[in-house]
Amino acid sequence: MGLIERAIGAGEGPPGLAQAYARLDGAPFEIDATHLRKLGVYAPGSSGGQQAYELRVIKRRLLRRIGFLQRTGRDPRTLRNAGRQRNLVLITSTRPGEGKSFIAVNVAMSLALEECIPVCLVDADTARPRLRSYFGFGHAPGLVDLIDQPDLDLATVSRRATGAPLTFVGEGKRLSNPTEFFSSATARRAFARLSLSYPDGVVLIDAPPVLATTETLALARLADEVVFVVEADSTPQPAIASALDEIIEVNPNVSLVLNRCLAPAGGSYYSAYEYYEKRADAGGEAAPEGQGDKP
Repeated sequence: MGLIERAIGAGEGPPGLAQAYARLDGAPFEIDATHLRKLGVYAPGSSGGQQAYELRVIKRRLLRRIGFLQRTGRDPRTLRNAGRQRNLVLITSTRPGEGKSFIAVNVAMSLALEECIPVCLVDADTARPRLRSYFGFGHAPGLVDLIDQPDLDLATVSRRATGAPLTFVGEGKRLSNPTEFFSSATARRAFARLSLSYPDGVVLIDAPPVLATTETLALARLADEVVFVVEADSTPQPAIASALDEIIEVNPNVSLVLNRCLAPAGGSYYSAYEYYEKRADAGGEAAPEGQGDKP
């Protein structure tokens, strides 16, 4: 039984799931579980174990921070603000190669498969898109087209997984000035539209690394929560601090995920992640849940 079922005391997923999933239009696709497992991604048929445990830790913290789960166990839909869902989650890193896209895909798959939470996985890294390679998609209209053409139907830029409440939106056409583009009013309206399209779900946005480009800050302004991925014992601390300072200046709701590390207790290998939090009320200091070393 998943987190949501336990939270609301139900055994068949959260109320409204069927209706919400019915709204997730788009061309259907089959999830290639064998391909995903070869890439280290949580997939249909994946057994439990360390990766599943680590993903549950991340999901619990993330869902709590965006207000998805009521501590009293009430229906998550009661958490909605008037006209707005708090469900836009941006995933980024300091520099390329730290595993942000890997984290995004794993969290999306785990939420959709284990918790039956509708997830919209969006690739906003227009210069170096990676997400579609996990699902075997070619280039197609996507996020940029949705923003550029406000009347465009979401179904024309999305792909819907069969057998799981997962929708994928690729990057779309290339941009000459992405920072200006994602800072526009049309971009704000498009992301608000995505948010409202998933009232019982989560929108995960894979963004470019902070220090590699400037549009990530524009995207962070639109998000409700930022998940910041750090590769253990690899990324220089001054670079991490610089990137975090930039992010927190525009969005103080930042959580850190430490990727590719060893757990301190027992030395077991955390192949995916450990979870850190960056609290806006803690004077900018990171509060680690655990620490480890890269193998």
